[in-house]
Amino acid sequence: MTGPLRLAGHLGLSAPDKPLLAHLGRSADPIDQVDALADHGFVGLQDLFLKLRPATEQAALASHMARRGLALTNLGADPLHWNKPFWSAGDESGRDAVRASVVLSGSLSERFGGTGAVCVAGLDPDRSAQEQIAVMTENLKRNAEIAERCGLLLLVEPIAEKRIPGLLLNRLEDGIEMVRAVAMPSVRLMFDTGHVAMMGHDVPSALVACAQDIGLIQIADVPAGTSDRVDPGLGQLDWTAILRQIADQRYDGLVELEFEPVDATAEGEAMMLERLNGLCPSLNIRVG
Repeated sequence: MTGPLRLAGHLGLSAPDKPLLAHLGRSADPIDQVDALADHGFVGLQDLFLKLRPATEQAALASHMARRGLALTNLGADPLHWNKPFWSAGDESGRDAVRASVVLSGSLSERFGGTGAVCVAGLDPDRSAQEQIAVMTENLKRNAEIAERCGLLLLVEPIAEKRIPGLLLNRLEDGIEMVRAVAMPSVRLMFDTGHVAMMGHDVPSALVACAQDIGLIQIADVPAGTSDRVDPGLGQLDWTAILRQIADQRYDGLVELEFEPVDATAEGEAMMLERLNGLCPSLNIRVG
């Protein structure tokens, strides 16, 4: 490794009451979780449910994160309809809804000092995937300047079919092509090691192939023959090769932990942190 890997935790992936350090923190409350992450050496967090929080809670979270030195790496662009054909809407009302969503994400980005918004689209069975990809590409292009003015990255995320079926982008190649077709600095690729591996790619090689397209990296391990996501070190992925490649291509962003600990106890969360330190000793993650 050429430098320390800077990690971001999360305030919940499957639900807002299941944060990464639910048991090591005082509680699952977002403010308590900010403290838990900061106390254990994290420098950022992801909040997929930020848009659903009351404005007063958003403001309190932004203020406390600033005090503790944590960056907001990513928010859910559309938490209520992330698996619907939202981004691929080609009618006027659909385009207006996309614009309104980006404007809201942009206002939150400004409040938190810049962030990303993960863009996932459901597949409309009544239209061809090729048509929907083209429309989503156009919607991203249409809103890229709004995002750029607000310090917002629109993060295109391909999702493995075996993990979550029924989504529009289930191939890494389609995500790369979309980002390159938009060709704007505010539209980048979300690279998720778990999804990329489930798509059948060698993760280090895939990192090389899209190094210039990546806006944010998420890590999770994958047990052989399953669609589960587990703590790094509990699956089959070669973390020495993956982390070396991330360093070699001089990725300077944060790395999100995109999984819920397999052992959902204080002891299990501490063991997860120990495994992370074992994979990358320069992390300086604190276990106690």
